[in-house]
Amino acid sequence: MNAKDLNENQRRILMDFLSPNFRLYVDFHYYASMRWSENHEENLDNYKNVAEMLNYEANMEIREYLENASPETMPRFVRLFADFYESCGEDQEFLARKYMQQMEKQENMKWALLTPNDRLEEIGFDWPTILARFRKYGLNDVLIKSEFSYQNANKRRIYLKKPFDDIFNALNAYSLDDYNNKIPLPQGTTGFMVLWESIDKFEDKINDIDVEQQMEVFEYNNLPYPWLKKYLSFLMESENLTTSNIEFVIDDTAYVEALDNILSELDGVFLSRYLEVRFIYHLEMLHKTSTPNECMTTAKSLMPFAHEWIYAELHPELLAEISRIHEMFEKIIQHLEKYMRMDKFDLIPQEFYVKLKNLQLKVGNLPQENAKDLLENYYTDLEFDPKNYYGNYLKLLQFFFELEKTCQSYEAIDLQVNKEFFIKNPVHEYDKEIHTQHYPGVNVLIVPLMLLRPPIYHGAFEEIIKCSSLGTIMASDAFKSLGTLPGYNEHETENFAGVIGLHASYEIFFSSLTSEEISRYQTVFGLSSLQDVKKMFFLNALHYKSGWLSSNGSYVAFVVSHLSEFAETFDCKMDRFLKMF
Repeated sequence: MNAKDLNENQRRILMDFLSPNFRLYVDFHYYASMRWSENHEENLDNYKNVAEMLNYEANMEIREYLENASPETMPRFVRLFADFYESCGEDQEFLARKYMQQMEKQENMKWALLTPNDRLEEIGFDWPTILARFRKYGLNDVLIKSEFSYQNANKRRIYLKKPFDDIFNALNAYSLDDYNNKIPLPQGTTGFMVLWESIDKFEDKINDIDVEQQMEVFEYNNLPYPWLKKYLSFLMESENLTTSNIEFVIDDTAYVEALDNILSELDGVFLSRYLEVRFIYHLEMLHKTSTPNECMTTAKSLMPFAHEWIYAELHPELLAEISRIHEMFEKIIQHLEKYMRMDKFDLIPQEFYVKLKNLQLKVGNLPQENAKDLLENYYTDLEFDPKNYYGNYLKLLQFFFELEKTCQSYEAIDLQVNKEFFIKNPVHEYDKEIHTQHYPGVNVLIVPLMLLRPPIYHGAFEEIIKCSSLGTIMASDAFKSLGTLPGYNEHETENFAGVIGLHASYEIFFSSLTSEEISRYQTVFGLSSLQDVKKMFFLNALHYKSGWLSSNGSYVAFVVSHLSEFAETFDCKMDRFLKMF
């Protein structure tokens, strides 16, 4: 599609989704995108909004590449990615017993769940060791949460935290009943529904812990709980913790003390079986393999750099856009700082100014030089069997744990010097939306390459489309990355960021717009006035929030109701009148 057709198509998309049955100044989200789901009805099983659509379309491009490219022409890490994706399609249904058998092989372990009660003492099950073993495979939200941090080259910390904020993610009877039907237990063991009675009471006690947070730093020898020392010893099995340079920070000592009191009332066999059930549940929640899109999204979540490298190879034209996007970002930062300096109500904390000044942008999550060689080395120890999804998945979970344990460095960083930063900050999360990512430890905002595709961005798009879509996204997310406004929650801060971000992109575009450019936009898009140009800007700016899901409705409503430019552009008489009071 040539440039003229691309821009005309974008304009047509915006117009096709308008629903005149809704009043734009009351329900703008529905007015602008109510018909979005109608236009995408055949794909609603794969995506339900624009952010998910970007993910789906990029995934299908990569799927086509993997199916048609010769393995001999692929780098080894791409063949690994292809093997993992292929294995995912082999196991669409979650089969807990397969994971259990794989763990028996990889860890040479026995399951307390599968051990008859009269043999438990003979085998011996140590629940702190079991908890540490499962932590190596991503289970980090049960009893205690552990996180690793490098303070500097000679000093490390392990943070031990309460694993939930407000509500504990408890098990449910439905899941235990399902396991009871699908996991055959040997004779003489304890059934899942019998276990459920004790698990339910135990998790209620955990959930009821309500204490004030108190932080304390320990050396290993001074840690107060034997089970905690055993857990850490197994977790860091290759190190002598008594002589290491690791500090142990109990983030919430009152919680851990209350937890210890509860644990002391229970026997080790119950706790071992409880942790095994939680691990099975943990793996089930991660298991999303019913469609090619879900399999590719799973592969992307666990091998993001391989996924991004393939996408970059399929879209070499994006390289030329990087400098232009950086220029747009610099203007955004200048405007955000200007707005923040206008604060006369002490709304913006001082640390926001420092964070904004030091915020760095990265387009794509890979180094621009030697990416192929770095990734070959990064994935060098991995081997996959294209017929063994369960084994491959567990290998990747363990791979991420080892990275987390050794590579989590949060020192100040220069992106031009440290090309390997992005492969040293392992994050894996199943996410079917494409959006920016912020690394708070180093204050870097990443624009993934997959965000740079229609309807958000294209090199041939007119500037009004680029600035209103990607510009608004970057401006809103840049402010949001600064933190939560004091006295407000995350959701309220996100709404505020939406207003200030859209205002920034609007002002950047229209403050420098000449009369000749206005005339040209009117010609290119078939518009009759400057007001029509402004309407198109707002429609395109909020198109990213279009979709079947209504969760964006309140966000869009908040943003447009707090922008005087919007009320003037769409002649929202009530809003303009009420702003007088």
